[in-house]
Amino acid sequence: MRWIFVFFMLLVLSPDVFAASVCTHVDMDWLSQQAPLPRQAKIVYKKDQGEVCEVVLALDGKLVPIYAGNDFLLVGKLFRDKKFITGETLDALGDVARRERIKANEKKALEKEKRKAYFKKNIKVLEDLTLFSFKPDGADKFLYVVTDPNCSYCKKLMPDLEILAMENSLEIKVILFPVLGSKSRDMAVQAICEKYSYEEYGQIQYKPASGCSQAEVLLEKTMPFFSEIGLSFVPVVISGDGTWVVEGNDIVRVKQHLGLASDEESGASAAGSAEGSGNQ
Repeated sequence: MRWIFVFFMLLVLSPDVFAASVCTHVDMDWLSQQAPLPRQAKIVYKKDQGEVCEVVLALDGKLVPIYAGNDFLLVGKLFRDKKFITGETLDALGDVARRERIKANEKKALEKEKRKAYFKKNIKVLEDLTLFSFKPDGADKFLYVVTDPNCSYCKKLMPDLEILAMENSLEIKVILFPVLGSKSRDMAVQAICEKYSYEEYGQIQYKPASGCSQAEVLLEKTMPFFSEIGLSFVPVVISGDGTWVVEGNDIVRVKQHLGLASDEESGASAAGSAEGSGNQ
């Protein structure tokens, strides 16, 4: 009888001891119902923080803190009693962050090698997908560039490629891969249906496209071809024989592959930028 009484008193005097965790309902299924999350996101940490559940997601090699209530998510920084709770949590997860970065970098390197092998194996398909080219007089070799009409990084790269082409008798064959949404696709359709030259394409301005059979046929080949290998960004430069690939707008890397970069350029080269979903 005494033990029953003590247990009853605990329930009356200390209900918080037996309260359910505010994190009980929080898993990836629930999070995905509240907000659009990439498929590869995963929970690496969660903890009650008063009325909310502090959750840390691993996403593309980065740790992302969020805060979950019963039926909502908050993204931001949590402070309590002048303490930076979010910062303390991320500091404590330093080893986890390093492991996630290593895994993400290894995954990206593997995916890049797979794309390179895919392009080399299917190099003849690239010729079929080429819409137009920049060809200086006497050009006897060529590169492919995969681009999007609405891509800012691509627009920065093209003038550098033109100079490279003119100085080295090199043809630049252009493949349109409108990966950045409906506006990009309309612009690609516009260029295809109106039979733009390379020079006209360089001055393209957006306008709604009515479409044509030629655009449908070409894009029905182009989109699945690149999507099959998981390409979701532009620009990409591919050698004429498929032996090397540069992802991003890094003209120095292109020059390095061609044996044209100076020692200063080679030393200063960094990873090029690319534009597309999940790869900004």
